[in-house]
Amino acid sequence: MKHAKLNEIFKEGKTMIIAYDQGFEHGPTSDFNEKNVDPNYIMDIALEGRYNCVAVQSGIAEKYYFTHYREVPLLVKLNAKTRFDSKEPVSLQHTSVKYAVELGAKAVGYTIYLGSDYEQKMFKEFGKIVEDAHTAGIPVICWMYPRGNHIKDETSVETIAYGVRVAMELGADVIKTKFVDDMQGLKWIRKCAGRSKLVLAGGSKQGDLDFLKMVEKVIHAGFDGIAVGRNVWQSEHPLEITKGLKEIIFKGKSAEEAFSKMKK
Repeated sequence: MKHAKLNEIFKEGKTMIIAYDQGFEHGPTSDFNEKNVDPNYIMDIALEGRYNCVAVQSGIAEKYYFTHYREVPLLVKLNAKTRFDSKEPVSLQHTSVKYAVELGAKAVGYTIYLGSDYEQKMFKEFGKIVEDAHTAGIPVICWMYPRGNHIKDETSVETIAYGVRVAMELGADVIKTKFVDDMQGLKWIRKCAGRSKLVLAGGSKQGDLDFLKMVEKVIHAGFDGIAVGRNVWQSEHPLEITKGLKEIIFKGKSAEEAFSKMKK
């Protein structure tokens, strides 16, 4: 079995992933406008901002990931669900690891809803994905979102730490998780991830400085980077916010310092 090449999507142990799977998950509603509904716009941001990776569904990879965009490593999401599914959350695989690699993927991603009645189905699929991806020599990113009948508080430190631990023990190389505004809690979540890399899920759009402060906290807690979408491509100045993020993640600057440099 080949070793998963994390250095394809990490630089000096850190990463900035720009995610663009929200169209499938939420629909082209309030998240989108005339500019960012076009995948080329996001690909341009990924390229010009020198992101470590761009995360998309296979259909976007097929139709937009070619020519000069291949300078940005590709992550293909292998599952998704729509906002119309109001029952117990479940997101099953629709694309194979083999096909993702044929599209040029340097990594694959999969969402697990810990606490759903269907978690065992997702665990089984994820386990096979890890085997296939590691055999192909590429890493697996787990979008770990505790949600469902068995979850009382989706954003508690205990719940998020549990999800991160499960993802690590299932074989995830990188785990994407939500934010908690608790430094000791963030450090505990980091410990629970073990040797897996841990990245922040950006969530809904917020003010630039507030977002940078959130990123600063997780980096200080030991997180290895971010995997965000709307807080970048919904911004009126996506390359400027990208500059600020790099100052925090790769240079250890404070949110205020990054924000000041971003404005310049």
